[in-house]
Amino acid sequence: MVSFCLNDTLILCITRFLLGIHLLTMDFIIKTAVLVIFTIVSVELPFAQLNVSSDVQASQLFSTGRSLSERSHYLESLDLLEEARDVLESSGLVSIGLYADVLHEMAKTKIKGRLHQNFPAQYVKTALEDIQLCNRVREKMLDTLPQNLSEGYYLEGYIHKKFFMRMDQAQANFLKALKVDPSSVAAKRELSELISNQQPKENK
Repeated sequence: MVSFCLNDTLILCITRFLLGIHLLTMDFIIKTAVLVIFTIVSVELPFAQLNVSSDVQASQLFSTGRSLSERSHYLESLDLLEEARDVLESSGLVSIGLYADVLHEMAKTKIKGRLHQNFPAQYVKTALEDIQLCNRVREKMLDTLPQNLSEGYYLEGYIHKKFFMRMDQAQANFLKALKVDPSSVAAKRELSELISNQQPKENK
């Protein structure tokens, strides 16, 4: 009888011990799974927030920079526009309309600074690079407005004509601008002037 009680007690102890191990194991598995899920969410969420906040931040910088440029504060404008560009590039947002808009505004601001505030000639070179990159980005976008693409081609042509005397490249860009947007008054004017200046040379 005593032996039977001892056996029951031993079996009960072993059963409780095994059950305890099982519960501990299940608890460990559950806690580990929760920790893994939490880690994944914690890592991915900041990246999602980064892209959203970068887009918003760049948009705000672009808006303020453009406003400063319209008031002829060109250097201050460029500081903000370049910051907006850097934010977008560091976030990988280089295939969106905002990125192209920032590049376009940077190029325009540099040219206005050169024309009206005697910016160094280096600004013209980088303005050309900015607008060429802007045009490449807009060409790849399906939702680019024809007017925006035309304005980019026009500005690229204007820089070639005004500062580098590259008349062939200028004419090609003015023609591209008019092909995209036939109502572009600026492109018509520059192309007409370009052609009229070439005619006397051809008649000689």
